[in-house]
Amino acid sequence: MVSSTVRLGSRILGWQVVGTVLLSTPFWWIDARLARSVCVGGGIGIIASAYLVFVQFKHVLQPARPATVVTLFINWFVKTMLVLGLLMVAMRSSSFKPPALLLGLAMSLVCYWLAAIKRPSNLSGSE
Repeated sequence: MVSSTVRLGSRILGWQVVGTVLLSTPFWWIDARLARSVCVGGGIGIIASAYLVFVQFKHVLQPARPATVVTLFINWFVKTMLVLGLLMVAMRSSSFKPPALLLGLAMSLVCYWLAAIKRPSNLSGSE
């Protein structure tokens, strides 16, 4: 049985992928470099969220080692460092435009919170 947190995490990833595709689509008509930048920025957010979903799934598979507040903060720190590191690499590349990278990342974060707020009834937490 997959826990509701893993289902919610997978749902968040889906929202982020759809949001990245929808946001980058109009930019393909304007400039392909802008569209690639938006996709990479959104991809950075998706990679960071995928890390947290993987960690949640790992805790579901190991019920003898439950997640603690300390592991929660460590994982959020790792996620933040992952985002900052990938963003630094992408910003240093001349292939991408920094404002479009940040727009893609911001959109990814907005989709993250929209998916977390809009919970369907089957994710209510009653298992």
